[in-house]
Amino acid sequence: MVPEIDNTKVRKGLLYVHKDRLGSVIFDGTVLYTDSTLTPDQKPLVLNSKRESDGQVVVITIRLVEEIQPTDYHYTMFFNIVLRRCMEGMKMQLVGRNYYDPSAKVALKQFKLELWPGYETSIRQHENSVLLCCEVSHKILRTDTVLEQMQEVFKTNKANFRSGCEKILLGCIVLTRYNNKTYRIDDISWEKHPTDSFESSKGTPMTFIEYYEGKYNRTIRDGQQPLLVSMPTLREKRSGVSGPVLLIPELCFMTGLSDEQRANFNLMKAMGDYTRQDPAKRTQTLAGFSKRIKDTPEIQEELKNWNLRFAEELVKFRARILAPETILGAGSAKFTYSHDNADWGGAFRNWKQWSVVNCSKWAVVYAPRDATATQEFINMMLKVGPSLGMIIGKPKVFELLDNRPVTYIQTLDRVIDMKPAIVMVVIPNNKGDHYAVVKKKCCLEKPIPSQCMTATVLGKPKGLMSVATKVALQMNCKLGGEPWAVKIPLKNTMVIGYDTYHDSLHKDKSVGAVVASINATFTKFISMADFHSNQSEMTDKMCPAIAKALRKYNSVNGCLPERVIMYRDGVGDGQIPYVVEHEVAAITKCFNEAGMDEVKFTYIIVSKRINTRLFRNNGKPTNPPSGTVVDDVITLPERYDFFLVSQSVRQGSVNPTSYNVVKDTSGLRPDHIQSLTYKLTHLYYNWPGTVRVPAVCQYAHKLALLVGDSLHKMPAEGLGDLLYYL
Repeated sequence: MVPEIDNTKVRKGLLYVHKDRLGSVIFDGTVLYTDSTLTPDQKPLVLNSKRESDGQVVVITIRLVEEIQPTDYHYTMFFNIVLRRCMEGMKMQLVGRNYYDPSAKVALKQFKLELWPGYETSIRQHENSVLLCCEVSHKILRTDTVLEQMQEVFKTNKANFRSGCEKILLGCIVLTRYNNKTYRIDDISWEKHPTDSFESSKGTPMTFIEYYEGKYNRTIRDGQQPLLVSMPTLREKRSGVSGPVLLIPELCFMTGLSDEQRANFNLMKAMGDYTRQDPAKRTQTLAGFSKRIKDTPEIQEELKNWNLRFAEELVKFRARILAPETILGAGSAKFTYSHDNADWGGAFRNWKQWSVVNCSKWAVVYAPRDATATQEFINMMLKVGPSLGMIIGKPKVFELLDNRPVTYIQTLDRVIDMKPAIVMVVIPNNKGDHYAVVKKKCCLEKPIPSQCMTATVLGKPKGLMSVATKVALQMNCKLGGEPWAVKIPLKNTMVIGYDTYHDSLHKDKSVGAVVASINATFTKFISMADFHSNQSEMTDKMCPAIAKALRKYNSVNGCLPERVIMYRDGVGDGQIPYVVEHEVAAITKCFNEAGMDEVKFTYIIVSKRINTRLFRNNGKPTNPPSGTVVDDVITLPERYDFFLVSQSVRQGSVNPTSYNVVKDTSGLRPDHIQSLTYKLTHLYYNWPGTVRVPAVCQYAHKLALLVGDSLHKMPAEGLGDLLYYL
């Protein structure tokens, strides 16, 4: 276009003026798709359009670049653009990246929330054909504005008003309902107000109040509120947005849920009634989506122009179900769970653990008001010990003077100096600073295994016996014991898990955690965590941790592993090329430096946040059982990948986990890798059942979470061999 125009909307408007001349076309701002050539001799087509804002004539030149082949990236991109036009034809609105239906909104007035139902969609080439992956989604919109949030902070924390507002607002996503756009709050401009002026597109000064009144018919009541600053994303910069966007708090609505709202049981239950759809309801909703496409005349017209049609049924394919694993204890102790419920909590009424570390010298710290509940719980612990094959001695108890965090720290200093094996600390609840100060003391300053209990849990007598059982198992793990095992026939093999978590205090830093198995039964681990600011720094920190794990494996087994299998969590689709080119190469180099040139290495990317859903079709759609594996039809042709459902769920629809094998020199067959992955989901000792990812990944997540949320520093060296972060 001459003159050059950056704004995508304006570019589209200038081109679509010539729709009659161009026929069936789709234009995304830079690329024009059409089903026929526009000029007989394939020469460039030149068109003139008049820009409405200033009457300037814009010359548009359209040049034939290529004919799209099914293997091209633009091929599926074109389908996705057509689908987006279909969504607009259904009168759905784009919020963020997905389309939602405001006409079908559900109002939860008592909680100041609205749920907009919608769909997350993507079309891509799967194993045999081009498939549309459609997932039922809900946008949570709060009916409270940013200004109301700021007023709330002013009421509760007047002295630190500005820092309080920044703490709860920076990084939040807000929605402006006048244009249904979402923005991320990057800063608060305290010195700017709605009464300030800026230069309008016509070159005349205009206040923010006048602008919103004139353009969106919105009246701003508070002229003294500060303005919010949102920096443009890379995508917005490309479409012509240069400077920061200034927003009015009064017109911005909060999205998502605050921590306080998440902790509200009634709110989460009311919301779950709509969002947690079971397989039957979910398939019904998807059938409704398919019917809307079929029954909307404009959509059918659009699809007919391109000679396209969507199938009306969900894709059917065959899956395999892996046999349930036998859970092994010491001696002849074993337990087998059923397909439908991969849970072995019932085994612990009389269970000999795989290995036990007796807890004869331990200490309990509690506040005065929790004295009775704590004593009751200690008695329970002493009772459950024998049924788990554990000797639990009577603990030394320390009653505090009050429940201030500083009192906890001073008492812990005294208690830890007495050298107990583990210290149990009863904290009032999980809302305040108590958990963080206890963990900082026990993981950074004076390393010792610690077990935090909340008074809220101890105050509920119902189910206290099962809590005591779980806590006793957890304490055994933190002391170096192993509650159970499963049979894994691989010899001389190390399994590594890696996950990342954003530090909640230092927004520019992330925590990376490495957890590696160091024994033949994959039940003992070494754990390390470190901070990084970008991907290359992450790789630089990951390799020394893996080298340290190899040295530990060598000292335990007297040899280095012949085979290493790494499960890497926390990788988005866009980061896969970097991981394959740099991270895998760096780890391979690390093996060579350790003298492991012949090592058999498998590197698997684990993705939990995926939109694929599987339903078992036996009459009425139900959740597939634990152990379901799918490695055809819905997998991708360019990947060696599979889906595994390892966990059992009692409500809603189960989420499969995607595994993408990006490097494999192990010589193991695909079904061996799938079976090993399923076995490893049984070894997470904080839950007597299977988890969504291999245990090493779940441990890495738990460690990264502890460091990123509570410690904000690297944990002390002395605890690395223990699962102290459970």
